Amino acid sequence: MMTFLRRWLRVPIPPKLRASLQIDFLAAVLYGAFGGLTLPFIPVMGRRLGATPLQVSLLVAAPAIVLLLSLWIVNAVRPVHPVQLVIWPSLVGRAMFLLMPFAQTPVPYLVLVVLFHAVSSVNTLGYAQVMRAVYPDNVRGRIMALVKIGMATSWVLASLLGGQLTQIVPFQWVFAVGGVLGMASGVVFSRIRPPERLEIPEPIDPAVAWRLVREDGAYRRFLMAFFIYGFGGWLISPAIPLLLVDELHASNFQVGLLGAVMAAMWTISFYSWGAMIDRRSATDTLKVVFTIGALTPVIYLLAPSAWIVQLAGVTDGLTSAGIDLGWLAAALHYAPQGQVLHYVTLFNTSVGIRGATAPFITGTLIPLIGVRWIFAIGALVQFAGMLLMRRVPAPPETDADPYGPASTA
Repeated sequence: MMTFLRRWLRVPIPPKLRASLQIDFLAAVLYGAFGGLTLPFIPVMGRRLGATPLQVSLLVAAPAIVLLLSLWIVNAVRPVHPVQLVIWPSLVGRAMFLLMPFAQTPVPYLVLVVLFHAVSSVNTLGYAQVMRAVYPDNVRGRIMALVKIGMATSWVLASLLGGQLTQIVPFQWVFAVGGVLGMASGVVFSRIRPPERLEIPEPIDPAVAWRLVREDGAYRRFLMAFFIYGFGGWLISPAIPLLLVDELHASNFQVGLLGAVMAAMWTISFYSWGAMIDRRSATDTLKVVFTIGALTPVIYLLAPSAWIVQLAGVTDGLTSAGIDLGWLAAALHYAPQGQVLHYVTLFNTSVGIRGATAPFITGTLIPLIGVRWIFAIGALVQFAGMLLMRRVPAPPETDADPYGPASTA
């Protein structure tokens, strides 16, 4: 493995960096196994338990709702050591899946899923700080891409296995096994040893954050285009499990295959999107990403069977990988020196707003107009967001450190 890593990184690997990389990679593989066994199935299994369209909307919206509090959560967890900020939310959040065998009706199932997302969301800031502290600038991007590919490969295999297992045993027990693997990922990650002196992010002032977005016209247009495009994505999210279960009568294997196809596209496209961002810009790359992503609701709208829906896994996988890399790279480029956390937190808050509203609009509309029309509306909204993104100017090139000065502890 280390021979492959040396070839990938094209630089000598110091022993301390080698140890951190191996720990990070193994933790990511275990997380991929957890995610593949659980996350693609959550809305579908909720529907199979009898969840209403509005309850399915809550299952879909749960990851975003907590982002509404991003401006305050960042300040609350700022003093916590980054490694601890990764470990404990991972352990506590994923432990919710150990209780899944007791969830035989929609309400306790909803409670466990919402608690999982609420607790687990806290670890994102800690993970970003650890990555910045552990890996040197000249290899960090390639290391993180390699780790993501390891995670995605494990996700593919686990999704395929989960689709088979949930047809043999109750899905709650499969979720419990996934929870054990997810907690193991957190335990493995706890062995990472970052430098003793770590940067502590500056406090986030909500008033400053909103003033920045008012004054930065380019980033404001970027946020608006992303908001509209993302709103369309969140609109169709609750409709997908309803379409799969109620109209296309998809098997659990087909649901797992959809998650596997999407994750396979991650492994193929992470490196390509990263290279495009380096060669052109994050904004220009997202223009291409949004064009591909606008095909996803069209595929769901026209799909006559659960097998044709697998094409949406291709477009969604390519799009989600590009967005995963592109939004943060764009925020780093737009942000003035010392204001990165403000820009990132503003973006997360916008995700929370659309994720906490669009799915519930869908849950209200489905009984009135049916599932298929939701995809038509989502396609129009995403197409509008794509056109707006094409008019967003790329940020100017700069060699300045976007993080600016930071305190240490």
